[in-house]
Amino acid sequence: MNSVLVYHTISSPPEPMPADADISPERFEQQLRWLSRWSNVVPLEETLRAESRRSIAITFDDGYRDNLTVALPLLEKFRLPMTLFVTAGFLGRKGFLSKEELRELSRHPAVTIGAHGLWHRHFNRLTPDDARFELVESRRLLEEITGQTVDLLAWPFGECNAELEALSAECGYRASWSVWKGTNSAHSRWRVPLGRKDNLVRFIAKA
Repeated sequence: MNSVLVYHTISSPPEPMPADADISPERFEQQLRWLSRWSNVVPLEETLRAESRRSIAITFDDGYRDNLTVALPLLEKFRLPMTLFVTAGFLGRKGFLSKEELRELSRHPAVTIGAHGLWHRHFNRLTPDDARFELVESRRLLEEITGQTVDLLAWPFGECNAELEALSAECGYRASWSVWKGTNSAHSRWRVPLGRKDNLVRFIAKA
């Protein structure tokens, strides 16, 4: 069995972010150090292989700028790969990656870029046409910016259902990830969320 971890922002804001989405650089580094010593950390794509031995993959959602400035140097330090699921419509906003920074990240050999919707909307509340537009347009924009194929998806808020899972496949995604929602099949694979409350003991139990 494989574990897929999901982070958001590697930062220490004075007030906790919604959904416990922030984690300090110090705590993140502590977790990476443990992973580098005790776990088999692989690129996310490797977890899709049936013959893959027990392993862990590291993912990030949304596209915060600190994923480039803070997380990537720490991942490089421990030689660990990451997948970044980018909300395409957030590019260029304060606190998020610019198009140029995303292009730079996409060229890094340890980084894989995936899609995270166009505007980070609740897909379970969208019409089928709106959901399709989000899936197709976010992928198109990311491919245009990076010059690479983008065929991995993470659902915003981890939300999906059987109809959305089928739709993501129709829109050209090879695999999709949620957070404990959906059927844990090819287009709603479960991930383990991590945030500021996860000290090393909690982290090890989750990982």
